[in-house]
Amino acid sequence: MTRSLAKDPARRCLTLAEWPPVDRERWLAALQPGDLLEPGGSRAHFRPATNHKVRVGYGRWLAGLQHRGALDAAAEPGSRITPAAVGAWLAEMQQVNATLTQISRLEELYQAARVMDPSADWSWLRRLAGRVRARHQPARDKRARLVGAEDLFALGCDLMAKAAGTPRQRAVQYRDGLAIALLAARPLRRRNLAGLTLGTSLVQRDAAWWIVLAAAETKTHAPLEMPWPEALIPMLETWLAVHRPTLAGQRGRWHRAAGAALWLSADGSPMTGMALYDRIISATRAAFGQGINPHLFRDCAATSVAIDDPAQIGIASQLLGHRSQATTERYYNQAHSLEAARSMQAIMTGLRRGTILPADKAEEPR
Repeated sequence: MTRSLAKDPARRCLTLAEWPPVDRERWLAALQPGDLLEPGGSRAHFRPATNHKVRVGYGRWLAGLQHRGALDAAAEPGSRITPAAVGAWLAEMQQVNATLTQISRLEELYQAARVMDPSADWSWLRRLAGRVRARHQPARDKRARLVGAEDLFALGCDLMAKAAGTPRQRAVQYRDGLAIALLAARPLRRRNLAGLTLGTSLVQRDAAWWIVLAAAETKTHAPLEMPWPEALIPMLETWLAVHRPTLAGQRGRWHRAAGAALWLSADGSPMTGMALYDRIISATRAAFGQGINPHLFRDCAATSVAIDDPAQIGIASQLLGHRSQATTERYYNQAHSLEAARSMQAIMTGLRRGTILPADKAEEPR
């Protein structure tokens, strides 16, 4: 059921254009880049995605004030951020948001408050977030939803092998299977999975394919390179030779140019992260009775390593991109990434070869 925004202020967000003028001016000034003579705004060195998150969080704070009739547009922005006002906002969030969301909102408000009044001490907001974190109770037990990485890989292979129907239907199911199998072996973050682009973040080197993510594309701000799973190279090439062109030729209502995007929707457009999320949830729910979201694949992969071969638990951090890497260590880490990827492949007891049709026969459904 969709909640009414009027009844659900914790989910309402004022856009930047709706902010009080003084708040908007200070935020925009904080984003101004610097030069050799001027240092620039306090938020200029943050990534756009990070600033977007803080902006949206502050927009939610303003919406909460507005809902309670406490938004004085002429007041100093910092003067509105009081323990009493934040406590009332937190009480509203507790009715509709999970604990981790509440913590995120408080951190976003802390970051925005430093822009609105840099001279004030806002550390009490972080202490409040710490108290919320201390009483955190997970909304759902993640452990109950974990599935073995080998089972996820097998599901992806089955979807590809059993793709049937019209060429378009086969292409869609093959794409879903390839994405799931890839995630099982290379648990990328959703944004990186959706953003895979031929010739840029997915490149061919001799007979191998490599996933190459620049520092600006990763959450840890460190470059990440890993080989495409060897067992999935024939499937990738079938996708590129047969099924991707099928979808690229579609022209649906919401069509956008496919460009070099790896994943295409049924109407020929590049898939968004949310679209991939929905397809993966749907396929895993049908197979396992519960949806496994892309981020949970990361837990499944790490758990599978810990259970099947605990001596090699170190490979999980490399595959998940958790370890920082300096530019000067690029080739050293690339070699270790290859070793880690092959080790991960070896412990997946469910890997099956020969279950996918070769490219020259993939157009015919089994």
